[in-house]
Amino acid sequence: MLKNYLKIAWRTLRKNKLYTGLNIFGLSLGLSSFLIILLFVQDELSYDRYLTDSDQIFRVSANWGNAETASYATAPPALGVRVSEDIPEVEAMTRILKWNDFTIQPATGPNKEQVFREEKVFYAEPGFFNVFDLPVLAGSKEKALSEPNLLAISASMAQKYFGDLAPQELIGKALMIGSNEPVAREIAVVFEDLPTQSHMHFDMLVYEPGMYQEIFLMDSWTWPILNTYLKFPKGKQEEVQGKLNQIVANYAVPAFGSEEEGSDFNLQLMPIKDIHLKSHLLREMEANGYESYVYMFSLVALFVLLLACINFMNLATAKAGLRSMEVGVRKEMGSQKSQLVFQFLTEAFLVVVVAMGISLILVQLSNGLFNQISGKDLQFNLLQNPLILSLVPVLIVVLTFLSGAYPAFYLSSFKPLLVIKQQMGIGKNSHTFRNALVVFQFATSLALIICTLLVQRQVSFFQNSNPGFNKEQLLIIHNDGEIQNEEREAFKNMLASQSQINSISFSTGIPMTGQFQMRSFNLRDDELEHGMNWYEADPDYLDAYQFELVEGRNFSLVEGADKSKILINQKAAEFLGIADDPVGKIVIRNQGENDEAQLEVIGMVEDFNFESFRNEIKPLVIEYMHDYYLRDYISIRLTVNPTEAGVDNIQKTWESFVSRVPMNYTFFDQDFARMYQSEMKMADLLKVLTFLSILIACLGLFGLTAYTTHLRTKEIGIRKVFGASATEIFVMLSASFLKLVLIAVVVAIPVSIYLTNQWLEEYAYKAGISLGLILLSVLACFGLAVLTIFFQSYQSIRSEPIQSLKDD
Repeated sequence: MLKNYLKIAWRTLRKNKLYTGLNIFGLSLGLSSFLIILLFVQDELSYDRYLTDSDQIFRVSANWGNAETASYATAPPALGVRVSEDIPEVEAMTRILKWNDFTIQPATGPNKEQVFREEKVFYAEPGFFNVFDLPVLAGSKEKALSEPNLLAISASMAQKYFGDLAPQELIGKALMIGSNEPVAREIAVVFEDLPTQSHMHFDMLVYEPGMYQEIFLMDSWTWPILNTYLKFPKGKQEEVQGKLNQIVANYAVPAFGSEEEGSDFNLQLMPIKDIHLKSHLLREMEANGYESYVYMFSLVALFVLLLACINFMNLATAKAGLRSMEVGVRKEMGSQKSQLVFQFLTEAFLVVVVAMGISLILVQLSNGLFNQISGKDLQFNLLQNPLILSLVPVLIVVLTFLSGAYPAFYLSSFKPLLVIKQQMGIGKNSHTFRNALVVFQFATSLALIICTLLVQRQVSFFQNSNPGFNKEQLLIIHNDGEIQNEEREAFKNMLASQSQINSISFSTGIPMTGQFQMRSFNLRDDELEHGMNWYEADPDYLDAYQFELVEGRNFSLVEGADKSKILINQKAAEFLGIADDPVGKIVIRNQGENDEAQLEVIGMVEDFNFESFRNEIKPLVIEYMHDYYLRDYISIRLTVNPTEAGVDNIQKTWESFVSRVPMNYTFFDQDFARMYQSEMKMADLLKVLTFLSILIACLGLFGLTAYTTHLRTKEIGIRKVFGASATEIFVMLSASFLKLVLIAVVVAIPVSIYLTNQWLEEYAYKAGISLGLILLSVLACFGLAVLTIFFQSYQSIRSEPIQSLKDD
């Protein structure tokens, strides 16, 4: 029996090649889109689940100052002692710090003459592996960070420095650490590379007693600098959070100097598995994804698949008139309704199976292109992905019933006697439902067009808006003390002799890094302290970035003349209550702390966006740059766009001062663009999915037009005999469909505006909704519908009436 069903289904599908081709093509597109987005979602949801006890690891984040100031992915150093003494539920704690780059050279081996600049190096506490149970290839985790001369390195770093030596052979080998006076340190552990699905990536862990004493053990609640992780049993989160709140009340708030200033300070726990999608704080280890994007792409992929199923249902019910006689004869010959239903479901099953096979091939072929668009490194391997493997048969069954059930029950419900006598108005009862499906298709496609264009508008806003400084023609050197304090002026003077260079500045902070330090500031006659972003800069800083000085003056070029002077932005002046007359005011930095200082405001710069367009501009204090022994930045303003020869000249100057260490540099405009990479990738993905949805909707309209035109062939012939023009006939054929598109427009516009506004809420600065883009989207949707209908109906419109009437 089953063999007969399959044979009849195959013959029917072969007979109706257009119908079959449209359905298979549409379903293949829908399924491949769904599967590849499923891979994307699966990847996004898998972050940090590689850790054995990932459900027991939490990160502590700090909201410092009032609600408008900042929220950090880090916590203050003083928390460490308090957690150890006041929260017995915590089984293990570790803190890590990304402070500066490392200059590294292998002590032995074929690469011993090579010097590398490494960025993925963290300072860590000895108990790091008690929290993060990373897979170890060789060595002892207990020993790795117990002594200052020992290192833990990744497998890829080991290969980089020592080639293909086995991990066991690397234990005890030395790396020379440091730029000026390198110190030998032994490898104690080689661990597996962290997977891509991790919220942080590092290649080396270092325990440094000096850094540990100076920062990790600092008794400070006002400087959230350490990435802090706690490990405790499941079900204890609420209890541990309560004790963190108590620590804040007992120790942190009093440290702020005033209850009002510390009243908004709090520490929050976040499960490590939630960090990638739910955390977008300052000082994140890396740029995270967005949970809203996962929901958005999942929903869009589901809708694209649903559009393909709707095509199937619409085409099946539209051609009911062509199969009504078949149904009537079968029923008269004794076929039961259940047998007819099974026959039609078998046809749907064959279409879905073939479409699934094609879609799996399409996913495999498009995997590289998708990775290029999304910035991912997804690998599609059906046999090694249990989720996809188990989902394939489920999808086949679900789609068979979803796309085939309504046509099957509808077609099998025909009354045989009325059909044979041609007294039954075939298809009339399904018009309303079919029209609703067409409206849904075009409403979905139009909403996607509008949303995609508005997202692209926001991305263009990021790229083209003025952040308050000139981001072009800026080369940034990351200086880890290689150019020392006493060498700054000589280095600047040597660079200044090059014609391509306009200005050079040293500073401890630059816009868009998100790594600013915090200090508390208050007026001399006001005890209320305000937490503000702070860094130091030399007198050339304003010129290098072309900031606008709105009041007062810049730092003096006379060395040391402005040692106790500061520049503030307009927001800082507003917070301090001196917006009307800031110049000359005395501000106290970190009152009551060891580094307390009285500083005079000598100038106010116009507010500039030093974080990102996602955040409101915050208060900023720029202090005159003193001697600095840690990481700083050398900002070089070029007179022309960077050239290879120009960069080579800068590198030669660098090498004349620092012969051993390679220059680590970036271009600011590229760094700026990378900040919005997730939005750009999202816009690109939406474009692809929108194109597919439009294509599927147009395929459906193409098929419906084909069958409508076929059913009305004789009517077209009669109308032409009575003098109807081609335009009149085209209007007749397209009017009913264009009415549906018009209804889709009415539905899609408010939905797309609402969804876009919800997404834009994540940004402090936005381009807003453009009525022009919405109108353009509507016209594009109508244009595509008209072209689809015209392309299919053109042949019938232009044919001679005799061809359609000769049978009668």
